[in-house]
Amino acid sequence: MSDRSVHANLEKTYDHHDVERRWSSARWEPLGIHEAESSRVLDEGREPYTVLMPPPNVTGSLTLGHVLNHTLQDIFIRYNRMSGREALWLPGTDHAGIATQTVVEKKLRGEGVSRHDLGRKAFLEHVWVWRNEYGDLILRQLRRLGISCDWRRNLFTMDESASRAVLHAFVKLYRDGLIYRGKRIINWCPVSQTALSDEEVIMKSRKDKLVYVRYPLAKRPGEFVTIATVRPETILADVAIAVNPKDPRYADLVGELAIVPLAGRHVPVIADDYVDIEFGTGALKITPAHDPNDYEVAGRHNLPVLSVIGKDGRMTDDLGYAGMDRFDAREKIIADLEERGALVKVEEYEHKVGYSERADVVVEPYLSEQWFVSMKPLAEKALRVVNEGDIRFHPSHWISTYRHWMENIRDWCISRQLWWGHRIPAWYDGEGKVWVAESYEEACHLAGTDKLVQDEDVLDTWFSSWLWPLTTLGWTGEREQNDDLRAFYPTNTLVTAPDIIFFWVARMIMAGLYFRGDVPFRDVYFTSIIRDMKGRKLSKSLGNSPDPLKVMDSYGTDALRFTIVHIAPLGQDVLFGEEKCEFGRNFATKIWNAARLVFMLRRKVFAVPQDFDGMYGGFDSAAVDLSDSQRWVLGRYHAMLQAYHQAFAQFRMNDIARVVYEFFRSDYCDWYLETLKVELSVLEANGEKAREAVCLALHILEGVLKVLHPLMPFITEEIWHHVVPRDEEASIARSSMPQPDGRFTGEGAERFDSVRKIISEARSLRAVFGVPHDMPAPLVNRVSDDTLKPLFASNTHIIVTMTNSSDFKVAGEELLSPPPHSASSVVDGNELFMPLEGLISFDKESARLEKEIGAMETYVNRLEKKLSNKGFVDNAPGEVVRKERRKLEEARTDLAKLRANLDVLAT
Repeated sequence: MSDRSVHANLEKTYDHHDVERRWSSARWEPLGIHEAESSRVLDEGREPYTVLMPPPNVTGSLTLGHVLNHTLQDIFIRYNRMSGREALWLPGTDHAGIATQTVVEKKLRGEGVSRHDLGRKAFLEHVWVWRNEYGDLILRQLRRLGISCDWRRNLFTMDESASRAVLHAFVKLYRDGLIYRGKRIINWCPVSQTALSDEEVIMKSRKDKLVYVRYPLAKRPGEFVTIATVRPETILADVAIAVNPKDPRYADLVGELAIVPLAGRHVPVIADDYVDIEFGTGALKITPAHDPNDYEVAGRHNLPVLSVIGKDGRMTDDLGYAGMDRFDAREKIIADLEERGALVKVEEYEHKVGYSERADVVVEPYLSEQWFVSMKPLAEKALRVVNEGDIRFHPSHWISTYRHWMENIRDWCISRQLWWGHRIPAWYDGEGKVWVAESYEEACHLAGTDKLVQDEDVLDTWFSSWLWPLTTLGWTGEREQNDDLRAFYPTNTLVTAPDIIFFWVARMIMAGLYFRGDVPFRDVYFTSIIRDMKGRKLSKSLGNSPDPLKVMDSYGTDALRFTIVHIAPLGQDVLFGEEKCEFGRNFATKIWNAARLVFMLRRKVFAVPQDFDGMYGGFDSAAVDLSDSQRWVLGRYHAMLQAYHQAFAQFRMNDIARVVYEFFRSDYCDWYLETLKVELSVLEANGEKAREAVCLALHILEGVLKVLHPLMPFITEEIWHHVVPRDEEASIARSSMPQPDGRFTGEGAERFDSVRKIISEARSLRAVFGVPHDMPAPLVNRVSDDTLKPLFASNTHIIVTMTNSSDFKVAGEELLSPPPHSASSVVDGNELFMPLEGLISFDKESARLEKEIGAMETYVNRLEKKLSNKGFVDNAPGEVVRKERRKLEEARTDLAKLRANLDVLAT
């Protein structure tokens, strides 16, 4: 049992460092509150709720993207855990083939060693040492964020169970005819020295030279075919010139031979529908080894394939350019073409070029033998489940993007020329025949020999990641059916960035349907893209990506979590600056100070702690004779709960933060706690009514802490432990999420709003007429309906105190005329008057108003003149004109108010 008594209060000043130290993962994890058990689903019938963590790369460190993504996942899991579901959050990390191998190779180069010096086995030992030392950094940083995974289940994609699943998946797909080995033009990264899938290629705008080159016709002296190319370095590998059969310009040339400049080789002129008549000259050079479309054309016309660029991006020809970088060779070849009279002209040309996502270099189309997954058979079902709503996307506009990609899907190149990763389970015998099996022993059995050599390549990292919903639940093969799979598959919600919708989301759907016959998840929440205040994507190269750990140190983890969710509407980009976390920190401080006030009031009305335990333990707000303000705040509280749960159901995560913030800051703190202090001042200090009022304040505070806990776990846990004494093993995460009660939101719940509006308007009148804050002012309220008199009369003490009034009178029709020299306003039909005699200097206030009126008249005249100018109205953009008209309308309204205020002082 905690040693805190009901008389204990929070520290005077909120210190997020102290609170976060006290409620770190080291405190929560031993309690087991974040652990989920399949038995509670299968044996006890509890409803499961499962979230998959997109596995961060082992090379990664915490970014703001991680903060947003994992905070959202944590909100979903904590909310559902507190809603009574068996909530399982499956964590893990990805081995990140290219990225990890690059990091380790860079480290070794610093030591003067290459991976080839070491050999495969020794190099992989170095990688595992690095992974064991640094690979969990991102997980330690995520723990700092307060996320509530079931850490017992942490999985690494190279763990034994996950690796067995990868091998099984490959073998099954191969035996089902969906994996094949073939020669294709693939995306090749000259720096990483490996194949890339289409999704690993980033298209960027690039300015290149469009070079026009003459190809002499072999049998027509003096005649040429001119082609335009942005890759003159590949001319050396040309095998044909293609024209469109519908192009009359070249109809008589089809079948002729042309001479390749510099190479001197004779190549045919062929006709193919692929050629775009409008591009360049309408004649296209065909270089099948260096362009995927040319490769298809060559196949249709039975053309040879020549290559002049190697894996390292250097020339391999025998025409004098060998060893040169491809881009250096480009410039040299342009110069040589000009020297030989083959260059017609050069134009600047801007186009989209593919870059390696990792190395940020131009990808080289490269003819290579690789392993592929045949995707169309898998894509058909995966498209149908999204179209039919078995899987829902939030926001839904991503469905069209998904549909377009799935309908135009290409086979997936899954082999990578790396050493780090899952080695392809294929072995070759002495005759070159391939044997695919889950182990060397099985392959030997199939081949009838032990003289086998395993394929050198590894699988694309995404090949293990697409199995993630299965492997995290212990799946290792087709016949696997364990309790975790039965209880928690399909999972419920996937939170992920939209830029991996093809890399990962689509492929997981395919894998789930293929290997398990069911979708892997029900809902996909696509996070916002975080940009800086200038609208640029965050990146290390731009230096505009704040370090989340430093932000947490400065503002607090809860402040960062709350802020980033509050500013991230579904489907919209987020503009983030570190200073925005001031908002979250101020809110955390507001919560802290409000709780301190309520705890102080508790001590005041409950002199004996046992009295509080007895009353609060069985407190039922429905059984209390409520005042108008209490009925109002309960109504607002339950309306907030209704909006909160509805926002969860609709995946509007920023609205979850907004509705709680607005209720707590405005309704609870700014209004209810202020009215509570007034009410307690007129109630018997230790009386039943005073105690009920404080219990109600605590009841609502505790409810707010619970709904805020998924967003701000640290501060809510700390304050919750001060509401009543609790066991050390207790946690707010184990408490129940409050639900809305319609009894408190029905008729009469908003009656106090009329009082609240009168108070606000009285404060506004004081400000408008410059009534000093410390000078009490009388108020007269002429009600629109005599039935309202009891409401205002019973709340006179609140109105007088909160407006610093000397008197508050309620009148009806008997008040025939307003008091002289009164400021006035109409509030929901009720007329509020504030007699100003003796409160302000009429002469000084009149002079001030006259000065403001003069300035406003000048402003209005200027706007009127501008808008009467036909040239401006006709030529300025429509939105600019509308904005000026709105400014004029607002200025005229303000001018009328100033004149009315001056009239008050004159009457």
